[in-house]
Amino acid sequence: MDGGLPQLLDAAGEAAEILRGWVDEDKYIRVVSHLDADGLAAAGVVGRCLHRLSASFRIRIERWLDENVISELASEAPSPIIFADMGSGYLNLIGERLREVPIIVVDHHPPVGSPTPNVFQVNPHLHGIDGARDISGAGVAYLLAREVDGRNRDLAYLAVVGALGDLQDKYGDRSLGGVNELVVRDAVDAGYLRVEKDLLLYGRETRPVHKALAHTTNPYIPGITGEEDRCLALLVKAGVKLKDGERWRTASELTKEERERVFSLLTEHMLSQGLNVDEAFKLVGAVYVLVREEPWTPLRDGREFASLLNACGRMDRAGLGVSICMGDRSNTLKEARETLDEYRRTLMDAMSWVYGEPGRLEELESVYVIHGGGRISERLVGTVTSLVASSLPGSRKPVVAYAFIEGDAAKFSMRLGPGAPAVNLGEVARVAAERCSGIGGGHDVAAGAQVPRERVKDFISLVNKLVGEAIGDRGEA
Repeated sequence: MDGGLPQLLDAAGEAAEILRGWVDEDKYIRVVSHLDADGLAAAGVVGRCLHRLSASFRIRIERWLDENVISELASEAPSPIIFADMGSGYLNLIGERLREVPIIVVDHHPPVGSPTPNVFQVNPHLHGIDGARDISGAGVAYLLAREVDGRNRDLAYLAVVGALGDLQDKYGDRSLGGVNELVVRDAVDAGYLRVEKDLLLYGRETRPVHKALAHTTNPYIPGITGEEDRCLALLVKAGVKLKDGERWRTASELTKEERERVFSLLTEHMLSQGLNVDEAFKLVGAVYVLVREEPWTPLRDGREFASLLNACGRMDRAGLGVSICMGDRSNTLKEARETLDEYRRTLMDAMSWVYGEPGRLEELESVYVIHGGGRISERLVGTVTSLVASSLPGSRKPVVAYAFIEGDAAKFSMRLGPGAPAVNLGEVARVAAERCSGIGGGHDVAAGAQVPRERVKDFISLVNKLVGEAIGDRGEA
């Protein structure tokens, strides 16, 4: 975990000094963050840090940074800005339009361009740390808050939620590693987190076992995910006691023997569907229990908390997610749970549509393409891409998906599947988008782009070509 960690902490310390200076000068601070789970958690961390400093601030949540967003920020009074979970990929654009504005960027995406003197950047990539798997945007925001005041270590659990939302549980037993180990340790030491090993069923703290199994999408299990009747049949076959009196039991209440029988039957089913045995083992791993949250609520389990935040962002209710991260547990939580249920239904419909007819998921020489067009919401396309990438058995090809957005543009998401060779998708997205009059970038394993609709075919063709060249075995993948 060491590596460049001391240098990253030093950078966070310098940013903390800048931030305290803004507060001492009674500056009004603008916080701009991303709408996914990691971005909302990052906004919550920064917001609570600023609130504890009695600072004046406003939080703004965006889908992406582009010229329109930067222009709006530039048109406002030039008060300081904190970009959280975004900003590093658009340093040149920020420098061009916001040169007179004091800025702190706390991000984990690979930097593109060079910051101007008014921009101070805290980014793991600058210190040899992998921002795709070792620390999330919320994690970098937490390091800043931690340096501002050691008492902010009680916010570490939000950074854990952000890392889980960004699917950084890539280490053994689907655990968090790298700098995230420090974050997890802080959360445990603060008395907010407990880590244990269990079946990773979605809604393990809140849903009846069969519903938790049916709503599990990582990995996506054909014939099980979304099929409650088949889940009930499997659980009955496994000899699981489904009810305790009149109350449905949750997955967290299963005995060790019940878990083992369920896992055995799920493994058999997944192998029969052509999935690799490694996919089955994704169902068992580290569980992050937020011990200060109420039992039987979606905030009790770290991954479900992340899903709740992601749903709020993707369903245009980002304010609910930020409020929860800021500590609101009133009627806001009820609204967020309803939003999550709606999001899950919409996501299941999208996945069923992708696999419903041939041609919607097309295999090219070097990539798979999901032709979402106007059928899949641009707010869901990234999640759908991740789920498809994780469910294609033995695939050595990245998955590329697109959805139409307003203004005659198309949004692309790109993901590496578990069997794919190393390809820097962020660089592929950046190069292909620039050649198609768009913008793109991201991590090596997950990237995105925005291009004009009339250039969709050109972009796909370029990505297919660039990935093939990067892999070096185009036509054999």
